[in-house]
Amino acid sequence: MIKCFCGFTVSVYLINFVPTMKHFIKLSVTVFLLAFWGSAQSQTGIFTDHTAEIAKAESRAARNLLKNHPSRAGNNIDIKYARFNWAVDPAVLYISGNIEFYFEATEPVVSSVLLELNHEMTIDSILFRGTKADFEFISDDEFKIELGAIMQQNELDSLSIYYRGVPDQGNGFGAFIQDEHNGVPIIWTLSEPYGAKEWWPGKNDLSDKIDSMDVYVTTPKQYRVASNGVLVSENMSGDNKTYHWKHRYPIVSYLVAIAVTDYAQFSNYANVGGQQLEILNYVFPEDSADIAQQTKNTYEIIQLYDTLFSLYPFREEKYGHAQFAWGGGMEHQTMSFMGGYSHDLRAHELAHSWFGNMVTLATWHDIWLNEGFATYSTGLSYEYMYDGYWWPVWKNNTRNAAVSLPSGSVYCEDTTSVERIFSVVLSYHKAAYLLHMIRWVIGDDAFFTAVRNYLNDPMIAYGFATNQELKDYFESACNCSLTEFYNDWYYGEGYPTYGITVNDLTDRQVLVTIHQDQSHESVDFFEMPVPIGFYGEGKDTTIVFDNTYSGQEFYAEPGFSVDSVKFDPDIWLAAKCSYISLGVDDLPSGAALQIWPNPARDKIHFTVPGVLMEKAEVYDLAGNMLLSLPVTTTNQTVGIDISSLHPGIYFLKLFTNGYSYRQKFVVL
Repeated sequence: MIKCFCGFTVSVYLINFVPTMKHFIKLSVTVFLLAFWGSAQSQTGIFTDHTAEIAKAESRAARNLLKNHPSRAGNNIDIKYARFNWAVDPAVLYISGNIEFYFEATEPVVSSVLLELNHEMTIDSILFRGTKADFEFISDDEFKIELGAIMQQNELDSLSIYYRGVPDQGNGFGAFIQDEHNGVPIIWTLSEPYGAKEWWPGKNDLSDKIDSMDVYVTTPKQYRVASNGVLVSENMSGDNKTYHWKHRYPIVSYLVAIAVTDYAQFSNYANVGGQQLEILNYVFPEDSADIAQQTKNTYEIIQLYDTLFSLYPFREEKYGHAQFAWGGGMEHQTMSFMGGYSHDLRAHELAHSWFGNMVTLATWHDIWLNEGFATYSTGLSYEYMYDGYWWPVWKNNTRNAAVSLPSGSVYCEDTTSVERIFSVVLSYHKAAYLLHMIRWVIGDDAFFTAVRNYLNDPMIAYGFATNQELKDYFESACNCSLTEFYNDWYYGEGYPTYGITVNDLTDRQVLVTIHQDQSHESVDFFEMPVPIGFYGEGKDTTIVFDNTYSGQEFYAEPGFSVDSVKFDPDIWLAAKCSYISLGVDDLPSGAALQIWPNPARDKIHFTVPGVLMEKAEVYDLAGNMLLSLPVTTTNQTVGIDISSLHPGIYFLKLFTNGYSYRQKFVVL
C-alpha cells in the first residue's frame, strides 16, 4: 500500500505477515498534493470545533420522532414544481399563504393525495382544477385530499393549498422560530429532518425532490427575506415588500427555508469553472463589520472543494450565508443559516452543498453520507489551508472524539431517535474518521476518484444515494473489497486498542508484535494496516504493518538503530494505544528466555541458560505490572505462581546483566 505525504519523498514500508514466513517490502514514493491554497495562507487561523453546536442546530426541528412512522405522504405523486406564497412579520409568530404544486401521478390511477401538515395549522381551502377539493386530517400531521377526478400515470396536474396558523414551537425546538437579535425581531426556519410539516404542507420523505420552485414572501418593508436560489425582485406595496426568490435546482423538503429580519448585506465572489459565483451574506447590522472580515476567505474553501470534489453544484445561482439567532448552522440549499462564522462552521455547511444538498441521503440510516462528509471536508480544508498547520490538530481532536464512546456504530439503526440520528460522536466525528480511514486503506488517488465519480453519477447527482452506492464506488476505484472494513467500522461498534512491543534484534532489525483489544463485542478484530514511526540516529521512517490478528509478529529493518517508536504518527486510525514499548529480547550469544508450560493454569517455569537472572516481572496487555519477584540464580529453573491471574495473555519480563528478556504466555 502506497501512502501519500505532502510534498517530499518519504520511505514507507509495508509489512505483510504470512504464517509460514516473515517478509518485508520497502517502497519509496514521491508525491505531490494540492498545496497552493496553503502556500498563500498564514497560520493565523484559530482552530475551533463547533461540531456539537452544528449537530444541535441541524436536529433542532426533529423532536418527538418516536411518534413518527415512515412517511406515506405523497407516495403516489412526483412533485415537479412548487410556488410558495407567504406572509410573515418577524414580530409575530404566524404564517399565512398558499402553496401551488405541479405534480405527476406515479401510479396507474390516482384519485386522492396524502400530504403532511401539523393539524394545529388551519387549511382554509384546497383547489384542484379550479374547484375546491375535499380534505380531512387523518392523523396529527397527515391530511388526505380527494381530487374529485382520476389522474392517469405520468399525467401532470396541479393543486393549490391555502393555509395559516401559529407553527408549534415545541418548547423552543420547533421548525419555525420567532426570536430577536439586538432587540430586533427575527423569524427563521429549520426543518431537518421532518420539520417542514410544522410550517408548510407537503412531503417530508427522502424519495422526491421538488425539481424547481419560486418563493414569494411578503413582510413589513423594514425587513429583508433570505431564501434559496436567486433574488429576482423586491416589490413595494404600501408598508410591505414582497421578495421573490427563484430556485431552479432539485431540492428536498427539509432544505426549503426562509429567514426574515433587518438584514444588512454584502457579497464576495469565487471563481468557479471560469465564472464568477456570488457569495451573498445576509447578516445582522450590528455584526456586519466583523463578519465581513471573518468570511473573506470563503471563496478559497469553495475553490478547494471544486478541485477535490467537483464544481460547486449550484453555480448558476449563488452560495450564501444568512445569520440567525442560534448556535451552529444549517445547510439550506444555496444559503446556509449561520449562528457563527468561524472557519469550521463555514467549511462544514459549505461542504453540504455537495454532500446532503446535491446528493442527499436516501434514508436516515445513512446520515453519515451527509454529516460524515461535511465534517471530514472541514478537516480537508485544514489540511490544504493555513499551510496545513491545523490539520494534525483537527485529526487529533476528531480521533479523540471518535473513540470517546466504547459502543455505537456509524450506521444509524434507530431513525426514530433524533439524538441518535444526530449523534455528534457517531454521525459526525466517527463518520468523518471512517472516511479518513478509507482514504488510508485505499490511497489518495482511489479515494478522491471514487468521491468524484459518486458525485457525478447522473443517477445520483441532484438526487438520492445510499451507503451501498458509495461503497461500490470506493471498491471500484481501488479494485478491492471493503466488505470486511465496512462490517467492522460501519456496522460494527466501538474501536480497537493496540498494544505494541518493539524488540531490537541484531543487524538493526526489529521484531514488532501487535496486540489488539476491541471496545465492543460486535467486532472480533479490526483488520487494519497499522503505521508505526521509528526514530533514531537523527532519522525517522514510518512502517505500515498489515495487522490481521492479535499477537501478530513482524520482522522489519528501519535502516538505523532505533531509540524510540510512535504508534500511528500521522493519526490515521480511530483507535487507542494502551502501550508501546521498546526493548531487547536476545543477547549476542543467542541466549533465550524459555517458559513452560505455555499455556498454563497455576504456575509457569522459566530459565535463561548460562545467564545470571536478577528480577522477573509479569505484565498484562495494557502494560500494567501485576507480579514482581527477585531472582538470583544461574542455569536453574524458576517458578512463578500465576493462580491469581485471570485467563488471558500476559508477558514475562526478565532482567539480567543490563539486558531484558520478554516472552508472551497464556493463562487458561
